[in-house]
Amino acid sequence: MNAMLNKALAATAAAAVALMLSACAVPPAQHADLPQSVKTLAPDAWSVAAPQDTVDAQAWWARFGDPVMHELIESVLNSNLDVQAAVERVTQAQQQTKQQRAALLPQLDASAAVSHTRQILPPPLGYVDAAGVGVAANWTPDVFGGERLAVLAAQAQTTGRASALNELRLALAANTAAAYIDLRWAQSELQILNDNEQIRSRALKLTQDRLRYGLSTQLDVARAQNQLQDLQARIPRVQSEVQHQLSLIAVFSGRTPESVQNLMLSAPGAIPVPSLGVPQTLPSEALLRRPDVLTAYAKVQQRAAEVGVSRAQRYPQFNLSLTDGLLAASWVGAPTLTDNLFSAALSATAPIFSAGRITANINENESRMRESQLGLNQTMLNALKEIEDTRSDLVSGATQVDRLSGALDSSSKALRLSTQLYKGGASSFLDVLDAQQAYLIDAESLNQAKRAHAQSAVALYRSLGGGWSVAEPGTADATAGDAKAAAGTTGPALQTRASASTTASTTADASVAAQ
Repeated sequence: MNAMLNKALAATAAAAVALMLSACAVPPAQHADLPQSVKTLAPDAWSVAAPQDTVDAQAWWARFGDPVMHELIESVLNSNLDVQAAVERVTQAQQQTKQQRAALLPQLDASAAVSHTRQILPPPLGYVDAAGVGVAANWTPDVFGGERLAVLAAQAQTTGRASALNELRLALAANTAAAYIDLRWAQSELQILNDNEQIRSRALKLTQDRLRYGLSTQLDVARAQNQLQDLQARIPRVQSEVQHQLSLIAVFSGRTPESVQNLMLSAPGAIPVPSLGVPQTLPSEALLRRPDVLTAYAKVQQRAAEVGVSRAQRYPQFNLSLTDGLLAASWVGAPTLTDNLFSAALSATAPIFSAGRITANINENESRMRESQLGLNQTMLNALKEIEDTRSDLVSGATQVDRLSGALDSSSKALRLSTQLYKGGASSFLDVLDAQQAYLIDAESLNQAKRAHAQSAVALYRSLGGGWSVAEPGTADATAGDAKAAAGTTGPALQTRASASTTASTTADASVAAQ
């Protein structure tokens, strides 16, 4: 009866001490939340005007109207090895968070022992047989919140790695789209060269025929041969560029370059045409969805929690140990004796002199937090610049494509007329050569403009941070707020703390799974 009473008193005393000191928990360092930081920095509207569209920035590659490109990007996002490695890094961060959270709970161990010992002193001589079983509980109450702040830092690291995974997915989708556009550009360029090769071959044959009838000169034939051979010399390089892009896409897809034929991209195709409008989004909305901004803000949260961890080192640390068990022993043939063994111990350790180590650690972590805040601001500034630049590129690219299309029509007409006039003897062959060169230049310029226009659309969607489903902007802050609130409470009520821990774990895991 007395043993049970002692246990109850010890547990009650430990609970009372923990509850009285729970109000002393150290909070993380103060910093502005992400919406407030964005509101301070982001302008109210974009400086570059652009046609608005209801395009969904999440599946932006579908807006190009190219099913091959759509299927390719979906395949790459599911098969890329770098994405799979990034998923593993997120899993590692989740497990590290669980390990940090486990430090908040008591550790319970079971023990058992059996011994057969020869007894020499004191007499009489003989053997002692003993056997015992017991349990031991050890708990370090997180009175001043250091361990919970470590959990908060681990949660922020998990969020940061999940955002880094999304950043990788976005970059991979954009790079795949860019490689696909470059492939279609190279294939179109090859087609342009082949078409112009036929045009110049016909012009060479025309000069040779006219030479036989004395209507032309060897100079015209030599010039025609020179024009044709110069163009033919460019074809192998473009063919090599087509192969390079096919191999790059194969690697993006997690395949070897030799398996590129399985991607069904060898057949030439047109450069995909992007939507004329841009997504309707405000600067603040674009910043809140960009994964690099979310990654930078997660680093701020992690550093703020680490500041709190370093500050908590100034305060005492407590340890509660409870053991209980049964011991049975028999000595030199005497009857077996059994006894109940129980012990309880509460210890405290407080720093007295550390030669400035704790203060230096606090100052270091505060400096790291300020550095991360500066990095966040710089990331947002770079993001705004990228969006403004790509909006401008998209608008100017559409205008350039339209005007070069007209120029190509004019040069095609000029080539046709100059050839007809040369056949009739009303024009020199130099006019034909000039018309051929102008037609080739305009065709290549238009092809390049279409490529640049499509690439600017990809860059715009990438700068807007689209390409996956993300949680609402306030989700991360709400999770952090819950953790901060939890940092203000402690105590031996294991059921309450375990419930809060499970809730936080579910929230973090669901947030990462949603990515």
